[in-house]
Amino acid sequence: MSVLIVAEKPSVAKEIAKIIGADKGTKGYKEGNNYIVSWCIGHLVELAEPDAYNPALKKWSLETLPIIPEQYKTVVSTKTAEQYKILAELINRPDVTELVCATDAGREGELIFRLVYNETGCNKPCKRLWISSMEEKSIRNGLANMKDSSEYDNLYKAAQCRQQADWLLGINFTRLYSRLYGRTLPTGRVQTPTISLIVNRQTDIDNFNPELYYNVYADLNTFIARTKVNDKKAAQEIVNRCTDREAVVTLVTEEDKKENPQALYDLTSLQRDANRILGYTAKQTLDVMQALYDAKLATYPRTDSRYITADMKSSTRSLIEQLINMGLYNNIMLQDYNLITTDVNKIVNDSKVTDHHAILPTSSLTKEKYDNLPTTEKNILTLVIFRLLTAVYPAHMYRATKAVLDIEGDAFEATGRVVLDKGYKAVEQHLKNCLILEVSKKNKTAEKDPADQENVLPPLAEGDTFAVQAITVEEKKTQPPKSYTEDSLLGAMETAGKNIADEELREAMKNSGLGTPATRAGIIENIINTGYIVRDKKNLQPTDQAKVFMDLVTSKLKSPELTAEWEKRLSEIQEGVYTDTAFMDEITGFIRSFISDYKLLHSEDEPKDNFFEKTEKKSVGTCPRCGKNIIEWDKVYSCESGKDGCGFSLWKKMCGKSISPTQAQKLLTKQKTDLIKGFTSKAGKSFNAYLIIKEDDKSIGFEFSN
Repeated sequence: MSVLIVAEKPSVAKEIAKIIGADKGTKGYKEGNNYIVSWCIGHLVELAEPDAYNPALKKWSLETLPIIPEQYKTVVSTKTAEQYKILAELINRPDVTELVCATDAGREGELIFRLVYNETGCNKPCKRLWISSMEEKSIRNGLANMKDSSEYDNLYKAAQCRQQADWLLGINFTRLYSRLYGRTLPTGRVQTPTISLIVNRQTDIDNFNPELYYNVYADLNTFIARTKVNDKKAAQEIVNRCTDREAVVTLVTEEDKKENPQALYDLTSLQRDANRILGYTAKQTLDVMQALYDAKLATYPRTDSRYITADMKSSTRSLIEQLINMGLYNNIMLQDYNLITTDVNKIVNDSKVTDHHAILPTSSLTKEKYDNLPTTEKNILTLVIFRLLTAVYPAHMYRATKAVLDIEGDAFEATGRVVLDKGYKAVEQHLKNCLILEVSKKNKTAEKDPADQENVLPPLAEGDTFAVQAITVEEKKTQPPKSYTEDSLLGAMETAGKNIADEELREAMKNSGLGTPATRAGIIENIINTGYIVRDKKNLQPTDQAKVFMDLVTSKLKSPELTAEWEKRLSEIQEGVYTDTAFMDEITGFIRSFISDYKLLHSEDEPKDNFFEKTEKKSVGTCPRCGKNIIEWDKVYSCESGKDGCGFSLWKKMCGKSISPTQAQKLLTKQKTDLIKGFTSKAGKSFNAYLIIKEDDKSIGFEFSN
């Protein structure tokens, strides 16, 4: 008789198999010592499309809405059908008398296993292995303390409700808005409020009215003091009043401050840093991390934890020593790194590790393996390595000084700081030297406000006087909010619930946000691919379609409050204080009521109010073939001469990469774009290239960088 253990990923299955002695290798599973260990590769089973219930539902129509199944049908995913077949055969083997659910310790992991269990029609007894660490001690302890699978039924119900509710909302509202307004308008609980964030930010930018203000600087020979006024005349009066006068120190404050290193990376924080520092998209970073994980050079990437478990302390200490002694980066780090001062306890927190611990390099890493990595993988792994080395290092300590000086009745301020102990910043300062960066000649260091630069003030005491060497005025403008980048958008998605007024809903969403670390990159790519958002270098800009759609869609779907309400209910289902039936009744009731009201106001056959065509189409430049305007459409930049004209067009998406209006303009005016990173070839390989206009036929071509 055998026990079948089902993990979520091959790597986890193989670790379990090694510990329990299932050492016979076979395609799709391991076997031995009366155990069989297999895996799911994510979702093997998914919810069926509407036409599985009725072939007539393949056609989108208002008459068939709302689509609300009495019983939800599931199908085997075509992408992973081979592994499902292996797993189904194992589950139905006569010698398999018991199953163990060893998928990830969380809501989604529970759903992945139960869908397979139910799809195969299995009714064999099942236990649950609940672990968050791949340490041998943790796995053995988990195997010794398994509970009956039924004790996790509420967790499964919560996961099932989330899946079915998202299906209902996406199917019904996408079809509703698409049929009402005459174009495909994908709608979803997460992607719609994400689009709303970007549109609202652009509205704030467009409506921003800059205000002038004036910084007045007093040069006191060894340091600079500053005051700020909002009136040019007042600034000039200060200059007239204070020139060749004396500054008197009226107040001095000193404070010793400590700046702790950041915690380890979860996926979102890694994606944010990779976008900010390296310009990589969230999807690029996830793909690279997946490649590193598959190569056993980094741990599982799709994690929302920034800590490790207590049983990992010893192995993590050994890993840090290994990294330092490996000779990476020509040992630049070793000049400052002091192993004696490290404290692994800083990154240990069992309560903040659920499905997976934070991202780490693995002990399989060697200098040879590192040196042979492609640039993108080397850069991402470098970020992960440095984050581990800095996270366990001492805090950065400094003394902050603030002085107030009086010059003829005007109060000026001067600030300074003295570093007492560099701490982790002594290691962090080497990071950029170890990254392989493509530096553009156009990158210039932004000018800094002289009074904002970190400086060392001379010893100051109340009553000290200084001769004013010069008084200068600088006119400044208040700046509009910045466009979202993937870095800032990921941050906004992660903290989307913090401004919700209702305290209970705000608390319910505190640890979730919009999407999950595993899905956010896909959401961003999806709203770009569906024409709502375009990339303009690092910035994410809303299209006219997004702006119009946000005016049309119900506020309920634009707000993160919907996710907060769901999270509150799903947590209550998990805890057994609310029922899955009541939750689904709420969802179906909302959908039925909303669609019914809309159908009373609108008819399928009525002339469409062409909201989207009312937006003025923008010209991005002059056609290189005929000299007419090139117009920006949803999916293409094309000549206004039309189908019977010269035929020039530039697709907005080429080789998996979105072409921004800025790059289209450069192509049309200079015959060449900037270097665009992240194209994907038919073979699936990433490459960087310039888009050019060919001399012979004025078509679009690639020019490759060295």
